[in-house]
Amino acid sequence: MSLQKQLFVVICFFVFLFVFESRSEAKGDLPNILLFTVDACRPDHFGCYGYNRNTTPNIDKLAREGVLFTRAFSQSAWTTPGMISIFTSLYPPTHGVDAKDRTLKDDVLTLPKVLKVNGYTAPVLPRFVDIQNYWHLGFDVVDKERFSGEEGEDLLKLLEAYKDQRFFIWYHYHGLHLPYNPQNPYDKIFQEDISGSMTAETESIGLVKTKSVIRNGSVSFNSAEKKAVVALYDGQIRQLDDYMGLLMEKMKQWGILDNTILIITSDHGEELFEHGFIGHASTSLNAKLYDEIIHIPLIIRWSKKVEHRIVDELVQQIDVMPTILDMLGLPVPEGLHGYSLLSFIRGKPMNNLRPVFCETILGGFQSTKEMEEIKLRCVRTKEWKLIYTNTPGHDLNSEGVNYGKYELYNLSNDPKEERNITENHPDVVKDLKKNLFQWIETTTSKESGSQ
Repeated sequence: MSLQKQLFVVICFFVFLFVFESRSEAKGDLPNILLFTVDACRPDHFGCYGYNRNTTPNIDKLAREGVLFTRAFSQSAWTTPGMISIFTSLYPPTHGVDAKDRTLKDDVLTLPKVLKVNGYTAPVLPRFVDIQNYWHLGFDVVDKERFSGEEGEDLLKLLEAYKDQRFFIWYHYHGLHLPYNPQNPYDKIFQEDISGSMTAETESIGLVKTKSVIRNGSVSFNSAEKKAVVALYDGQIRQLDDYMGLLMEKMKQWGILDNTILIITSDHGEELFEHGFIGHASTSLNAKLYDEIIHIPLIIRWSKKVEHRIVDELVQQIDVMPTILDMLGLPVPEGLHGYSLLSFIRGKPMNNLRPVFCETILGGFQSTKEMEEIKLRCVRTKEWKLIYTNTPGHDLNSEGVNYGKYELYNLSNDPKEERNITENHPDVVKDLKKNLFQWIETTTSKESGSQ
């Protein structure tokens, strides 16, 4: 071999060694990931989102240390479709897990599957994947007996067991879901804010504290009872927040806090009498897509790499998966519906902004087959929202006319969505209908991901 060839081989070897070590070092620096989702969570009841009660001092601190997204939205009005959208970055009409008896096809790419290929362990507690809606996500189910415990305690056990591995852990906190029955003293912590507070528990309050499903309109509430219900809900948030303080302290003790990407978000919001009742699709059996239902918190904290910032642009659950991968420096797969929010996290603009699209069946997880035929869909921009409720069995007739009920709201002038103005703005309705039905057609034309 000539001297030149020998020199070339030596150079190639050192280049390969440098690249290999660089990639190994980069991979060795990959952080842990804790995706903490809170069921039925209202961000506008958090201090960091402007609430006047002191419900979330610990979460507020985390928000000041990370990026707070003020306009994050769910893809649905109940848990399953939104959570599957988080893990697949696909809209519900595409992933197809939009009813209680649906399951993701096992060949669909998911966030846990991608992370496991890149050196992560992805343990999940059995209670999160023991119904078929959550099969085939790619998590590794751990022993139920080993990690059993009260809500919150099981996550602490899981984190302690995996603290020396590079982990991706999803934990779904159920404590804000109906029934609203926080532990003592959280059940009374905000009751004193109510002028003329009730001296005795009424029948309506008793149902709220004991029932996980209360059909829309089946119970009436007077003004004092409504305030008491909201105080109970806020007490649950304060109980969640105190747990978050404990969780952060434990992670700090274990030396994993600063090298963990912490994402706090939700599956959907919760109505608290804004449109006549409480709950969401699966608890009221009467789905709605107003902002109190689809607006969710999104806080991303990673002290090593992320500075505090507030982002006011529209973002969605489908953006979580590409954002995590982009933050890790991993390639974002093609075919995802969401976009990485890393530019926003770095304080830079994004050019590929788009509206929010949501879809839900009438009764969520509790839907009968007949209720599954009734779907509500919406398209939301910064200024407008169009909500469409279909006529069962129809979306378009032979002349291309859309059956069903429409609601149009100007969110700039009517943020509480109290005035349906479809008759006043036919051109806006026409444009939004075109946008919405194009979305329906393009997201459902592919083979469904469910089985």
